[in-house]
Amino acid sequence: MNRLQYLWLKLLSRDHGELFAVGDDDQSIYSWRGASVGFIRDFLSEFPNGRMIPLEQNFRSTGHILAAANSVVARDRSRLDKTLFTEQDEGAPIEIVAFSGGQQEAQGLAREIGRRQLLGVALEDMAILYRYNFLSRMLEEELLRAHIPYELVNDTAFWQRAVVKDVLALLRLADNPDVLQGDEAFRRVINQPARGVGARTLARIEQLARDEAVSLFAAAEKIYATSQSKTAERVRAFLRMIREEAHSTETALGARMRILAERSGYLDMLRAAGEDGGAGLENLDELFSLAMEFTRVEDLFDHAALGAAASTEAGQGRVRLMTIHGSKGLEFEHVFLMGWEDTLFPGLSPTNLDEERRLAYVALTRGRARVSISWCAWRNGRSADMSPFVGDIPPEARYSGWLGKATSRAEALANRAALDEALGI
Repeated sequence: MNRLQYLWLKLLSRDHGELFAVGDDDQSIYSWRGASVGFIRDFLSEFPNGRMIPLEQNFRSTGHILAAANSVVARDRSRLDKTLFTEQDEGAPIEIVAFSGGQQEAQGLAREIGRRQLLGVALEDMAILYRYNFLSRMLEEELLRAHIPYELVNDTAFWQRAVVKDVLALLRLADNPDVLQGDEAFRRVINQPARGVGARTLARIEQLARDEAVSLFAAAEKIYATSQSKTAERVRAFLRMIREEAHSTETALGARMRILAERSGYLDMLRAAGEDGGAGLENLDELFSLAMEFTRVEDLFDHAALGAAASTEAGQGRVRLMTIHGSKGLEFEHVFLMGWEDTLFPGLSPTNLDEERRLAYVALTRGRARVSISWCAWRNGRSADMSPFVGDIPPEARYSGWLGKATSRAEALANRAALDEALGI
């Protein structure tokens, strides 16, 4: 709830002072949309004749999941006093799985999901949640390789994100600017960033291209060849850059795309957008990293087309991928929480640590039966440690590594001891 909504409710109840409100301050995670947790926490101060009725029994999650969630959110010192409980048994402890890097994490999650599917867990009963949507890229790749169907919920698939499509268009154009197949790429990037090419100018370019049976790029070169306007100077600089990069000897596609994005001004455009451009820059770092695996442009585009097609379908029989924010109100039998490093979650300098803590609480309580947390010692060129939120989970409610076929901590420890004995350890 934001301030305007709160004032509106106060006006509605001004004459009679009666207002019935339902909410959970532990799930207040939208301050970036203008919401304030203070309105529900200060409710009894604003309405001194009211009373709070805590609804503490949880009918969704097991004991270990609730123990973890309660312990994490309890460190928010300003929260309303309440502790969730359940009449279910303790269930499986929270699995804490460490990986050396992001690629290994994505591979490990795909393997574990495949293993659980073979054990009879339906794919639609499993979900992977992450703090930032750029984390989905490697995961999407590995799920594709493992032939595991997935659905992106409330999000755009990596290969369909605007910044990814823009930079792929730059590569397509630079690969051969004179072919007609590059016309759609030209339309996409000629004014990204803004160079003063509007709909009327683009129509002139289109007309000349049709009249002379040439590409839009070649037509633009003719139209802007002699003009002295500022728009013409900007467009000529872009066209000249594409021509130069068309003859580039750089064979690594990731490096080539980074050069195109830098020289075209696209990266500067995102940097100038501040926080709004940050997600785009993160997505492009993922793209550049992935593209290093390819040497042929067509192979990369075939891969991008496959990834874009795979993520457009929805329905039963698919693992759900979404941000933690997007998961609020949903629940799944098995929940995988990826990217729980201190550098990402809560981050090294979080602007609102308590809200990040509440976000962790929301993530944990999406799980009904099993919750698994993974983190990486190295991601995006920097080292990391496990999120401090993991350390808040009671030792008896967590387990280091995959439980495997075990359904409890005791069974997992017994399995490990038996394996150690068999190996003579």
